[in-house]
Amino acid sequence: MTQPKAQEWSKGVKALSVLLAVLIWSSVILERPAEMKLNVPVSFQRVPAGLWVDSPPPGDLQVIVSGPQILLLLLPLRPVSCEIDLSTAGSGELVVTPTQGSFGLDPELKVVRVYPESITVVLAQRK
Repeated sequence: MTQPKAQEWSKGVKALSVLLAVLIWSSVILERPAEMKLNVPVSFQRVPAGLWVDSPPPGDLQVIVSGPQILLLLLPLRPVSCEIDLSTAGSGELVVTPTQGSFGLDPELKVVRVYPESITVVLAQRK
């Protein structure tokens, strides 16, 4: 190999090494667990026939989610909501506690805390 080609090849190897080091470093950093605070709207799903929601709609829930940073960084790109299934509810006052599955999050993300912890819903008979 001639001297100029050897130097050119050496520069290419150094550049590739730096690129790989940056990629490895960023993948390690983005896999670290972190937490994010979200304001999540609440929606009621599958209200039984003959009933309607008689209580005022709840405000947003404050939810703290933990998981890999890369997944948390992607959360603002897709809407997150708390869907409460009322299909088995009867008329009257019902206190619902949102669960992990209520938010439709990636399985690697965990709900750490929800405020308020419960939602009060009043269902009334249609006239």
